[in-house]
Amino acid sequence: MNETHSLAGRSVLVVEDNREVRTGICRALQAAFAGLSASGVATAGEARRLLFGPERRAFDLALVDIGLPDGDGVEIIRAIADALPETMPVVITIFDNDRTLFDALAAGAKGYILKSATMASLIEQLRRIDAGEPPLSPQIAHRMIAHFRAMPRLSAKAEDGEPAEALTRREQEVLSLLGKGLTAVDIAAALGMARNTCATHIKAIYRKLRISSRAEAALEADRRGLLRDRGDG
Repeated sequence: MNETHSLAGRSVLVVEDNREVRTGICRALQAAFAGLSASGVATAGEARRLLFGPERRAFDLALVDIGLPDGDGVEIIRAIADALPETMPVVITIFDNDRTLFDALAAGAKGYILKSATMASLIEQLRRIDAGEPPLSPQIAHRMIAHFRAMPRLSAKAEDGEPAEALTRREQEVLSLLGKGLTAVDIAAALGMARNTCATHIKAIYRKLRISSRAEAALEADRRGLLRDRGDG
């Protein structure tokens, strides 16, 4: 059977200051995905010019390093998430600490891959995009689970001991899509609602569940069984 993946024939931007690493990632992507076009830049300034400048180009995926010589990769992630809904921002970095991880996720990153991964592992993580799964290094997934398990379960009870408010059916639909990594713009389009209406639902979800980040929303969606396909038996 002929395998096809979502990145085949697509365009990818690799933002990485180490020339050898950048070249290696671009070559690995081109070898793994038929017809893929990979462009590499070394700085935040170069990335902004290609993404937002007069000579801007359309990219389906942006792999962004955090530590860049002229800026913070998290800000590039945030700019992409805010203005380029057609581009999927994914972190690729050496940093595996909680602060960097959750800052990136809060900024809109839809995946987080460590540079310690082999090229084969990198490709495998990116191939999961086709199945609607966020590309996450196994260490990062374990870190996220450990982080939230250590937190008080504020979504189950209010701070004064009162039960949390129940979500409406629409809020559950929005939470499900938040848990799958969709942006507010994507969710509004998928559910046929105005962006302001979607934003109102997200604020209500965060208030009712006593959460404050996309990562917490994803964990809560998974806990409620909202990430499982309806056809799963």
